Amino acid sequence: MLSLYLSMVGNDEQRTLVEQLFSDYEQIMFRTAFAVLHNEQDAEDAVHEAFIRIISNIDRVRSIAPDKRKSYIIIITRNIAVDICRSRMKQVDMNDTDIGDEGSDVERDVFGKYDCETLNSAISKLNDKLRQVLILYYYHEESTGSIAKMLGISEVAVRSRLFRARKALYGILKDGEDDEI
Repeated sequence: MLSLYLSMVGNDEQRTLVEQLFSDYEQIMFRTAFAVLHNEQDAEDAVHEAFIRIISNIDRVRSIAPDKRKSYIIIITRNIAVDICRSRMKQVDMNDTDIGDEGSDVERDVFGKYDCETLNSAISKLNDKLRQVLILYYYHEESTGSIAKMLGISEVAVRSRLFRARKALYGILKDGEDDEI
């Protein structure tokens, strides 16, 4: 795919930037898209579409400070993934998430007694704001500071959302246990 992207740019400086972006961000773009779409092929499509959008705006991307590019690229990828999800809503099974399969050890330690399917089901019940922060923090292992920059909110707001997400997740899981008794 890289060769396709390189053929879309005009000069060596742009090619170098595209190569750098591809090597630095392709995996995180895939994980971001996969966290939204829960499907490998759709996530790959989202990454491809994101790269095409980035290349079509390569001058804008080049003008962004290198320390802010990651946030910019993640937001583009997430927005494209959401668009794909909306357009394929009838085909996407929202209960078929794989976040727990590749999630962090911290999440497994805290919620270790729950299997992945139960955790994924509970996470899918959270509202978008809480789920987004939880996924960025545990799945993508982003710091609260970088999440704040990505979402355009304060770090205090990120920590507050994380607290509320954990509390809500615990409540959802606890209610599920009570239902089984």
